[in-house]
Amino acid sequence: MNVPPIRMLTTLEPAPLGFVAVQLTKRHVLSGPVLLLVRDLAEIQHVAADYALRMQGVIVVLGVPMQLEAITPVLWQVRLPIAQVEVAAALAPGWLATIARADVVTQQLFAMETKTERIERQMRQTRHDYNELTNRLLAQVQDLTVAKDALGELNLHLESRVQARTADLALANANLSATLDELRTTQKELVRSAQLAGLGSMVAGIAHELNTPIGTALTGATALAESARAIHAQYAQGQLGRKTLDQFFVDTREVTDLLERNLLRAADRIGQFKNVAVDSGSEARRRFRLMDVVTGTLAFLAPKMEHCPYRLNLELDHSIELDSYPGAIGQVLTHFITNALVHAFTGRGGGSMLLRIALVSADEMEITFSDDGNGVPADRIAHLFEPFFTTRLGQGSSGLGLYIAYTQVRDLLGGRIEVSSVAGQGTCFTVIVPLVAPNLVA
Repeated sequence: MNVPPIRMLTTLEPAPLGFVAVQLTKRHVLSGPVLLLVRDLAEIQHVAADYALRMQGVIVVLGVPMQLEAITPVLWQVRLPIAQVEVAAALAPGWLATIARADVVTQQLFAMETKTERIERQMRQTRHDYNELTNRLLAQVQDLTVAKDALGELNLHLESRVQARTADLALANANLSATLDELRTTQKELVRSAQLAGLGSMVAGIAHELNTPIGTALTGATALAESARAIHAQYAQGQLGRKTLDQFFVDTREVTDLLERNLLRAADRIGQFKNVAVDSGSEARRRFRLMDVVTGTLAFLAPKMEHCPYRLNLELDHSIELDSYPGAIGQVLTHFITNALVHAFTGRGGGSMLLRIALVSADEMEITFSDDGNGVPADRIAHLFEPFFTTRLGQGSSGLGLYIAYTQVRDLLGGRIEVSSVAGQGTCFTVIVPLVAPNLVA
């Protein structure tokens, strides 16, 4: 499918970066998908009143609270503060591409409905013709030969028309199947993009975790080098005494111990991050200890958890081993914890989370992640696993985290996931997965 050019127009002056200031006309709003930034809907009333049902794109209106509303399947309205305009500009290609695909699907469905209606009308006409012929035959029973010829001709004609309509239906079904394949491909691409974004965040976490031990080791090495230069200078001048040399040996032993401890710590962190990175970036299946995945995931999340006022408690069965996909399990845990940090405790100065993992049978284990935060309103809980569903659009939330967790549990791990919540008391996610993952169907 051809991707339309990105058009970002605004009625604001001066225009924000990436936008083009225009005097809005019919041509601007009916020339394909457009991201339109306005201060108020009244500014475009003269155009939107007549052409809103034919517009494609996103109307960004300045204001609070942040809100996303679908006017039509191919026209969205987003309300956000002026400070988030750059976020809207960054998301514009994805928005407009999604709307363009939705328009193609809508047109294909409309064409299929039109064909179906035409077939139904023709079939009704055929039945009408057949009934009329039958009535004529009853009235003309004495002319049996003529009636038989007419009936034979009608049957032949009917068979031909049915075959033609069957071919039309087969073509429509083929087009629909192709559309569904395209949607599935798009879904996989979105999930992969979110996974790659997670790897980018992981790099920042690695840098943060390695900075302290490597920095300490570098400081010690620098001090040792400076001390060695001082000792060498005293030796060269014949001023090196026994006491100074003994102190140098003591300092050297302390610094080398410091270097060894911190470099071993850095090597341990690198080993943990290596396993997490390899598992997160692939769908490789292997046999592994669950605790290795949990440890690596928590090490990856340590920078986010280090200075936050929320406590994570663990109740884990250290003996669990799986023949499954460690990357998928790590992603599920990451999305649960990250989602809680972003959404669960808004407006609260503290809170706690609980990760509990235990066997529920000889073949299955249960992962339970809960928090004592704000909870989820009843009208939203049914949408938590839908793609792009988020209450914090433009604030670091893509609306894909829990959707990815849901698809990983269902499609890759062969398990099931449930969520329950009480407003003001917290939310609980429950995942049941087999210890041996099912074989993937190609």
